[in-house]
Amino acid sequence: MNRRGFITAGSGLTVAAAAAALSTPAAAGGPHGSPTVFDFGAVGDGSTDDSGAFIKALEVASDRGLVVQVPSATYAVKKPISWVSTRDVGVMWGLQAQGATIRSRISGGGDVLRLQSHHTVRYFRLTGGLSIVGSGEDGCGLHILALSSRLYFYNFIIDGLSVERAGTHGGLLEGDVFECTIANSYFQDNRENGLTLANSKGGVISTVNLINCFFNQNGNFGLATINFDGAYGGPTDVRVYGGYARDNKNYGFYYNNGTGQAALHQVGFENNCRGRKPGDPDGAHVYAVVSLNMKDCAGYNEHGGATYLVKGWFTQYATLEGCRQAAGQAMAATGKSRLIYIDGKNSGHVYMDGCGGGFDVKAGAGITWEAKNCTGPSPAGPLNIRGTMTGTA
Repeated sequence: MNRRGFITAGSGLTVAAAAAALSTPAAAGGPHGSPTVFDFGAVGDGSTDDSGAFIKALEVASDRGLVVQVPSATYAVKKPISWVSTRDVGVMWGLQAQGATIRSRISGGGDVLRLQSHHTVRYFRLTGGLSIVGSGEDGCGLHILALSSRLYFYNFIIDGLSVERAGTHGGLLEGDVFECTIANSYFQDNRENGLTLANSKGGVISTVNLINCFFNQNGNFGLATINFDGAYGGPTDVRVYGGYARDNKNYGFYYNNGTGQAALHQVGFENNCRGRKPGDPDGAHVYAVVSLNMKDCAGYNEHGGATYLVKGWFTQYATLEGCRQAAGQAMAATGKSRLIYIDGKNSGHVYMDGCGGGFDVKAGAGITWEAKNCTGPSPAGPLNIRGTMTGTA
C-alpha cells in the first residue's frame, strides 16, 4: 500500500447605489434580494481597497440580522476588516461567500478579518466558499476573540473557508469563544500555526467541533490548543472529525492540556515535524499531555521527523482505538517508527485496542499500559493481534 492509500484508509471524512454602476450581474443583489458587499461599496477588482465595504457590511449585518452575500470576485484589502460589537447580538448574521477571495495587502501585522465581542455575540455565519490569502506581513487570517470570562462569542458556523499565507496564525479563536463548528476548511502555508484555539484573559475555549478540515505546511503547528494566560492548561473540549495534517514544521496537532473527553476521529497525518530529522525521539504527528482520546487515526512519515503518531506525558487516561503508524523511505530506514511514546506518572494509563505500529516507553515513568489485539514491537516483545498484553513503564 502506498503512503496515500495508508493514510486515507484511516481518515475521514443596501445602503448605496454604487451597485448599479457595476457590470457584473452579482451586483444586482443576492438570493431573495439579500444585499451583497457591492451594495456597501465593494469593487472586487483585486486592486481597489474593499476593506471599508466589508466593515460596513458586517456592521449592518449584525445590526439588522442579515447574511450579506459575497459574490465570486477578488477583493483587495489594505486595512484590517475589523468588527467590534457595540451591543449584544442575538440574530443570525454574517457573510455568505460564493467562491470569493479576499487578498490581503496589509502590512504591519494587522489581522485580515477580526471579529471581537465586548458583549454577548451569537449566530455568526461565514459560509459558502471564501479564500483569505495573506500578505505574509499581516497578522491572522481570521481572528475571533472575547477577552474575558464575562464576554461571549458563540453559536457560530464557519464552512468552506481557506486561509493561506497569513503572517501569523491562519485562524485564531481566543478567549470565551465556544459552541461552534468549523467545517470543510483549509489552513495552510501560514507563518505560525494553521489554527490556534487559546484560553485568554480568563476566557475559555470549549465545545469546538472541527469537521473535515486540513492543516498543511504551516510554520509551526497545524492545529494548536493552548493557554495564553500561562504555560500550562488550555482547551480540552476541541473535537476533530476527519481531515488531515501534513508537512507542518512542528507537530500536526498540539494539545497542551490533552483532549479531555473530546476525540480525534478518523484524522490522517503525514510528514509532520519537518523541522526535525526522521527518527528524532521528540518528533510526533500529535503531541498531548494529561489525557488523549483517538480513534481510527493514521500517521505516515517518509521525510519528516514524526517518529511517533503520538507523544506526550500522561497523568490520566490515554486511549487509541484502531490507530496506526507506518513509515517509508528515510523514516523507515531508521527502524524507529512507532505508534506512541509512553511517558507520564503512575496515575496515568495508556490503552491501545486494534492498533498497529508498536510503542516505546520511558523506563521508570510509572505509567501503565495495555495493548489489546495490537501489532508491532514493544519493550515487552512483539504485540499479540489475538490477545492482550500489559505492563508498567
